[in-house]
Amino acid sequence: MTTLLLIRHGETYANRLNYIQGTLNNRLATLTEQGIADAKAYQEVLKHNQIDFAYTSPLKRALATSKIICNHTNINMRVDSRLSEISYGQWNGTAIADLKRQYTTYFDSETNDVYPHSIEINNGESFAHARKRVWTFVTEISREYPSQTILVVTHGWVIKNIISLCLNNIDGTAFKNPRNLSVSKIQVDPVTGKQKVCYYNRPLKGIGKL
Repeated sequence: MTTLLLIRHGETYANRLNYIQGTLNNRLATLTEQGIADAKAYQEVLKHNQIDFAYTSPLKRALATSKIICNHTNINMRVDSRLSEISYGQWNGTAIADLKRQYTTYFDSETNDVYPHSIEINNGESFAHARKRVWTFVTEISREYPSQTILVVTHGWVIKNIISLCLNNIDGTAFKNPRNLSVSKIQVDPVTGKQKVCYYNRPLKGIGKL
């Protein structure tokens, strides 16, 4: 079985301001001091866990997080564009509260996420396309590393949609985004393709064995 440890990037200024980020890659999407400090806590965690490889989204908030986490280790870190956050088009970098007031029918009030049909007005990436590229990554990695543990540093939408695809392909808007620097764990059988969700949105605090 291939084990994937899915970690959401550290807190950014956009997170703190409650802005929707998507593929935003400017200063707002960089790690806060708190995000950097929290990411460093994973360095101690990795001392007690065997990680064979690490993959990261190319967006700066994920790339910075992965570099901090893997610092002082011999883990081979690779960048994969399929792990990029979904783009919300014209909404990238906009306050979520403003968007919810203006586009009420395009937001789930419980999960605070946008619905797939929001592409009609924001000209972003379609959910179907984003889910396909993310799942291609999962299946290819499981075949390439059939018995290894892979660390994946990526984004909230990406993680919860990987989880939802494992859970009988339910809609990714059915539950909330994972917290910054939480870890979610799945296992994939590279032969049968069967998946197992071990846990979702586990906080860093108190983590020993991943």
